[in-house]
Amino acid sequence: MGGLGGVLALLRLLTVPAVAEVVSPSVESVAVTIYQDREVPDPAAAKWDGYGLAMISETRTVDLPAGQTRLTFVDVADGALPQTATLEGLPGRIVEQNFDFNVLTPATLIQHSVGRPVRLIRINRRSGERTVEDAVLRSGPAGVVLDVGGRTEALGCSGDLEGLVFPETPRELTGEPTLSTLVSLDRPGRYKLRLSYLAIGLAWRASYVAEVAPDASRLTLTGWITLANHGDTGFPAAHTSVVAGTLARRAVERVERALPERSDECWPMENSHSGVPPPSPAVPAPPALAEVVVTAQRRDEAVKLRELGDYKLYSIDEPTTVAARQTKQVLFLEQDDVKFDRVYVYRLNREASEGAHDEGPTVPTLRLRNTPETGLGRPLPTGAVSIRQRRGEHEFFLAEPEIRNIPVGEPFELAVGQASDVRVSWRLTGLQSVKRNGREGVRATVEATLSNAKGAPVLAELRLDPWQGDRVIAESRRHLMREGEIVWSAPVSPNGQVSITYTVERMTD
Repeated sequence: MGGLGGVLALLRLLTVPAVAEVVSPSVESVAVTIYQDREVPDPAAAKWDGYGLAMISETRTVDLPAGQTRLTFVDVADGALPQTATLEGLPGRIVEQNFDFNVLTPATLIQHSVGRPVRLIRINRRSGERTVEDAVLRSGPAGVVLDVGGRTEALGCSGDLEGLVFPETPRELTGEPTLSTLVSLDRPGRYKLRLSYLAIGLAWRASYVAEVAPDASRLTLTGWITLANHGDTGFPAAHTSVVAGTLARRAVERVERALPERSDECWPMENSHSGVPPPSPAVPAPPALAEVVVTAQRRDEAVKLRELGDYKLYSIDEPTTVAARQTKQVLFLEQDDVKFDRVYVYRLNREASEGAHDEGPTVPTLRLRNTPETGLGRPLPTGAVSIRQRRGEHEFFLAEPEIRNIPVGEPFELAVGQASDVRVSWRLTGLQSVKRNGREGVRATVEATLSNAKGAPVLAELRLDPWQGDRVIAESRRHLMREGEIVWSAPVSPNGQVSITYTVERMTD
């Protein structure tokens, strides 16, 4: 009886079907959420590898049999991070949660061919003689090691030109980006699945145009969201959103996109060749972005603002195509009649408490407050502001400062060049050593003169960074603190001057 039971068990094992293969070739719908990642300065010019981060959520319908199935998703983003993939919509259990990213590249070809036979082609640099040897690939791609007739060699270390020929492409690799996983179902059926994963290579940034009125009393602020897809995978009719706020995450490197590495220092061992290695092949630069698409709708129709915890979520109202190698701009802000104050700023350097004298121009600065009362009142994501002003029929470029993420209610400033007709000169009128509470320091008295050569009054400011805990102990005009700086403000009449004297104490130990 025991022998019969063993035979039956063996027969059951022999009749267990092999793992089925199912391919999901297309996506029904896709949602793309792009994050502000690692302060990419210009998404249209950022290097592809490691920059930009997006969450991709794809909806797919597949027919699956009962039992174990290798489910392969074709046409995923070529910047996909397989370790972040999740799958929803299956009634059964997932046997393998890890996903494989099986795109054919030089690195993955070597990685999936370890332990398999290859042919080593070598061309003598002096004679041009070409030789072919059978070999077995032992390791790679980070340093390719071969077994050549019992000898261990590092590829590229013989001094000759070398290359590998692979007899076949590993069946698990494809010419297009894919993700695959192993699932197990109790019954067959048609299932609607949602595949979600993070991908690099998609970036966004806000950019603004501030057009100052001819009389310099108001400005119009227009904001654009610039989407950039540096990958070779496009997302047609995608539900697209962007998230403002800096992520806390470590950098991610994608070795699959790299070429096999070669070391410039070959092994000085008896069982390896030695010599001058050939130069490593240059990794080709990614192709340039193909085109720029501008979507100019009314802001209220184009983009919706929502809260996402401590982040701000900007959702593009209509599905939009985020094409491969494309930059797209979407209007998200149009604010007319924005109020601002113009102030002329001079920053005293740290030597103003120790040096003798100095003078220089001030920086014209537009001071704004992000409130409905001033014509704003919407969160402003990080970006560059192109400041322009119209004179007659012509528009002139003035400056392009950066702003950080500005929440509602906060003030912010836009610096505009230099004003040579509003200047500040200062001189050190007193310097003495002091000792307080067992500590030694210096006490410096500075006299600053604010000069206005304009035909109209201006508001000028002196600003001092309280380095090493500078403490104001005397002043001719009361100061205030703004964003950590000591600030003295004074109106200066046309062709007039204003003097400000202050004494600061700095402890040096």
